[in-house]
Order: sequence, then C-alpha cells, then structure tokens
Amino acid sequence: MASVSAVVTLAKWPFRAPCAALALWLAGFAGGLTALGCATYALFAHLDVQLAHERLRLPVDVLGVAGAWAFVVHVVVVYVRVHRQGVRRRERHLTLLGLFGYPVNHLSAVILPSRQPLAYSVPGPEGGRAVISDGVITGFTREEVASVLAHEHAHLRQRHHLLTQLSEALCASLPKRLFCVRFSERFHSLIEMRADCAARVKCGRYAIAQALARMAPESPAVPTANSGCPVAARRRHLLSNERCCDSLASSAVFSLACAVAVAPVVLTAAGALTAVCTYVCH
Repeated sequence: MASVSAVVTLAKWPFRAPCAALALWLAGFAGGLTALGCATYALFAHLDVQLAHERLRLPVDVLGVAGAWAFVVHVVVVYVRVHRQGVRRRERHLTLLGLFGYPVNHLSAVILPSRQPLAYSVPGPEGGRAVISDGVITGFTREEVASVLAHEHAHLRQRHHLLTQLSEALCASLPKRLFCVRFSERFHSLIEMRADCAARVKCGRYAIAQALARMAPESPAVPTANSGCPVAARRRHLLSNERCCDSLASSAVFSLACAVAVAPVVLTAAGALTAVCTYVCH
C-alpha cells in the first residue's frame, strides 16, 4: 500500500493516465487489506509455530499482524469521523443553497448569483446538487457550460467524495509530513482528471479544456509538462490525448492493478493447495 501510494504521488505518469493511477491505488488498498486478512488466517491456523518465532522473547509475527490491524481500525475510526463531519458540512451548505441559489431543472443544477465563474458539486440526498454561478451561464458558451455540468455530475454519480474522504482519513492517520501533503494534492488532482474524462466522453475534450482555461485564467495559456499547475496538467491531458487512458502504458497499469489486487489471494490459495497436496500424498 505504501509503495503504491509513493508511486502515485512521486511519479509523473499518473497525470498521463489518471484513471489507471486511481485503479492502481485502489488495487493496492484492496490488496493490502486482503494480504492482512490472509496473514491473520495463517497466523491463527499455525499459532503455535508463530508464537515460537520470537525475537528478544517477543512473538514478532503476532505483534506485526496486531499492529497492522490496529492501524486499520484507527483509519476506519478517522474515516467515520471525517465522513460525519462532511455530512454535517454538506447539510449546512445545501441549506444555504436553498436560501441563496435557485434550481434550474433543465440543467439539473443550482445557480448562484455571482459574476465570478464558479462550479462545484455538493453530495447529498437525491444524488446531491451541481452548483454553477451566473458568471458561467453568461460568460461561457453552451458547449462549455454543458462540459462543466458534466464534470460536476460525474463527481456526484461516481461518488468521488467517498474516495476523497478515504485519502483524507489515511493522511490524518499518518504523521504530518510533506509526503502526506503531496499525496493529498496529487489524489485530488487525479479525482478531478477522472471527472474530466467523464465530461470529455459527453461533451468533447476541447470544450472542457476551454472551460478550464476560463475557470482558471491564471493558468498558462499553453499547458506544458513542467508548468507545475494542476489545471494546466488537466488541460494538457485533455489536449494531448484523444481518449482517456488509451495508451499502452495505461493498459499495463490496469493489468498491474488487477495483479496487485488478486496476488494475495492467489498466493494464499497456492500455499493452501500445496499444504493439502502434501498432506494427502503423505
């Protein structure tokens, strides 16, 4: 899990294949939990042998598994706290939207009276709300408005807030180091790029790229690989790739994600089959 998070955070290729990078991270998370479950089963299946495996008179294997489970429980507790705080915050925000915004049914969005271009989504009952400002309606073309709404609806439909809360819980469970900050920033950028991929399918890549340029006028007009701006990285991915994650590298990462997710189960099953064969043959 830690190695996969480091690759997603420090490498440059996730910006070229955001969906594959998210799939790899989720596979690493699932694979880590599966490996921990298999290790726990193996520990209790051969507890007498594990207790005899001591260093400095301590059962290191038992302590290692117990420590891993303690960390998992801590992450779960933090996630529940983050989720509850998010639910309360979103409920208050939806109440304010009911006071200051007005719904537009044919856009499936709530409009805020503001000249500044704004667009975001608020998860909640009935699928949540996509929110845009008057500045987007009056200042953007029809295709750009549609692409912005498609982006926000993708966040709501794919429940990206749950993944964001999971990353926040992991970062809150670890020491506050520079790596955690960079991981959080990279993860949020990949989530935004995943929503861009969904919007490009519906509205085209040029419309969403132009809408991003209007949303963030301070970003470079011509996005480059070394710009260091998250919005520029998103626009560069849109303009440089006709389709999202259609390269050979993306296919390789998706394959690696599948391997990481199922490897603990396959290895455990192979060990169990070997043990059964040995028992039957002898």
